[in-house]
Amino acid sequence: MKTKLVLLSICIAILSMGATAKIKDGKAMTGNSLTEFGKYTIVNSDSPMIHDNEVLRTYELTYENVTTPVRIGVLCEDEKKCTTFIVRTDEFEIEYACRNKVFGVKKMEPRFQELPKEEMELKLDKVAYYAQRVICQNKKSEDDLLGLIACYFPDLVKDEYQASF
Repeated sequence: MKTKLVLLSICIAILSMGATAKIKDGKAMTGNSLTEFGKYTIVNSDSPMIHDNEVLRTYELTYENVTTPVRIGVLCEDEKKCTTFIVRTDEFEIEYACRNKVFGVKKMEPRFQELPKEEMELKLDKVAYYAQRVICQNKKSEDDLLGLIACYFPDLVKDEYQASF
């Protein structure tokens, strides 16, 4: 557990120094997840997520050691002053949310859910989940939050299910 926390701390430090480009400029953002998934790249997705007939700003997250891309849909709910990140693959889905300057993971709300809840519970690493409930407590840019998701997301999937990614 301590090793994972140290690695994640290092990842955050590298992220704050090492993101090579901003996604908003139409370029890729790259970094190292410091996990078995390896280096990551985040780009704007060509196929956006849709929720309640609303087209979400969507990114595609790829890792060097994983064949399946991860899609991240961004839903801004201004009246609640929060941003929700829907993180999804064909096999796994989770939600990250930024509310009142606190950013962390949460289980997928039923309104966003596409995969069976029971299946997600089997694949979710509970220790990593509870460790990620609060990732940071200060306001970050969307690019910074996407980088944090890229670093933290791989730990949420139990080791025995990572091979299916």
